[in-house]
Amino acid sequence: MDAYRGGRREIPQLSPREQEVFLLVAQGLTNIQIGKQLFIGEKTVKNYVTKIRKKLGLAHRTQIALYALQEGLLDLSQLPDLESRGDLNG
Repeated sequence: MDAYRGGRREIPQLSPREQEVFLLVAQGLTNIQIGKQLFIGEKTVKNYVTKIRKKLGLAHRTQIALYALQEGLLDLSQLPDLESRGDLNG
């Protein structure tokens, strides 16, 4: 059974704060960016990411994004445009 909060599907295994971090990681933000957005330290973010990965059985950050896409928690339109960020050599 899916859980919903505020119209958004939840991951029951994760706390509300872990879900916030989960979605920001899935969107490609760095630990520093997440920390600034949530007003927490980079080490705290790293700890959350580790907890999230362990709870969901994921090996690395990329799998968080894939999990979010597969479970319908994130839409491709929510991901950053890599070309506009200069991350791709065109």
